[in-house]
Amino acid sequence: MPRFEFFPNLFMTLINVRFLGHKTRPVQAVFRIAPRMNKLEVKEYLQTIYGLPVKKVMTDNFYGGYRRIQGKRAMFHVSRPNYKRAVVTFERGAVVYKPSD
Repeated sequence: MPRFEFFPNLFMTLINVRFLGHKTRPVQAVFRIAPRMNKLEVKEYLQTIYGLPVKKVMTDNFYGGYRRIQGKRAMFHVSRPNYKRAVVTFERGAVVYKPSD
């Protein structure tokens, strides 16, 4: 029986790679993901599409907050978007490339 994966409108942006050349610590990658994605979806996404050996996924939710802008006649409130961050730990020997700065 075939296995189907469906990832509608989910984005993952690689922000940073930690411990890339370290001898004892495993490689970690930091992603900015959609707020509705969970840990299992992140793990399945990386394993099925990119073939990366994922060991552990940790997520953090960030509140975008508000910003006050003074206009000529009134004060405006602008909201920033909420976002979620995922820190993914890979198995030893995983090949992960650092994003160019």
